[in-house]
Amino acid sequence: MTSHVSVTGVSWFDQEFGSNQLSGDQAGWDWFALHLSDGRDLMIYKLRKKDGSIEKESSGTIVERDGRARQIALSEIETKVLAYWKSKKTAGKYPAAWHIRIPSAEVDVTIKPLVADQELANTVSAGITYWEGAVNGMGKSKGKAVNAEGYVELTGYAGAIGGTF
Repeated sequence: MTSHVSVTGVSWFDQEFGSNQLSGDQAGWDWFALHLSDGRDLMIYKLRKKDGSIEKESSGTIVERDGRARQIALSEIETKVLAYWKSKKTAGKYPAAWHIRIPSAEVDVTIKPLVADQELANTVSAGITYWEGAVNGMGKSKGKAVNAEGYVELTGYAGAIGGTF
């Protein structure tokens, strides 16, 4: 017997093409994908180097409500970590709240995880441990109040990509 249940809500589709493209001097990445309540979408990523600097190729994209997209250079992206969360499983210390500001795109939002523990510790098959999860927050877009919801992926905070804890 098959039963049907109607649902409504928001889902997320993450199409990743691989997690093994880091160079020898890179430690991991911070990736943000946010939907703003004014219809704009923001994606930014920062490739972190082992020396603490950010890879110059890091960047982002802002998609306007009408579908027009514009690349955002690293020099236009300001992120500040506001809090941290420490995993009891791996002792990884992950950023857990952020202030994101893109003056050129008139975006200024603060986001935090919906649930702190969204760490994926896959030590059996892939040997990859990372934090990936849903976030929300609020701020301003083009000078008006907005809510933000989205997804964040953080790698390299609980050991090297491909390593175990």
